[in-house]
Amino acid sequence: MKNFLNPARIILIGAIALIPTVGTFAQCKGFVKKQIPKLSPFIHNGQINSSVLLSGDHAELTLTFYSGQTYRIMVTGQETLGDVFFLMKDASKSQLFSSKDQGKTDYWDFTVESTQQLTIEVMVPDVDAPSGLVPSGCVSILVGFKQ
Repeated sequence: MKNFLNPARIILIGAIALIPTVGTFAQCKGFVKKQIPKLSPFIHNGQINSSVLLSGDHAELTLTFYSGQTYRIMVTGQETLGDVFFLMKDASKSQLFSSKDQGKTDYWDFTVESTQQLTIEVMVPDVDAPSGLVPSGCVSILVGFKQ
């Protein structure tokens, strides 16, 4: 009797299972690259922070910001996700900014007085899909700075 789960078959099954995931992340990377010019006149810091999120999801990213520097944080999501919004919090979890409170803007410009870590929390609203499937899409978090 042949072994059904031989190593070659396991690798093939794994590769087939990853094809949709790889395609989704490739599409996400393309989406993020299209957002970078929107940081202007700020200079992109070179980091691409993105994730595929579902309706109702949230994600957090903690980054270090340096004293005396002026930054732009820009958070954008694909249309399928609805009005994605973000919060900025300091190390003690105090809210510094909410894009939802500022007319659903997708960016925030600020200057840091002392070097510190700040957390960007992204929220995707619950969106009902007519098909019954849970919508998903790419969310990008971009950081720009002024020289």
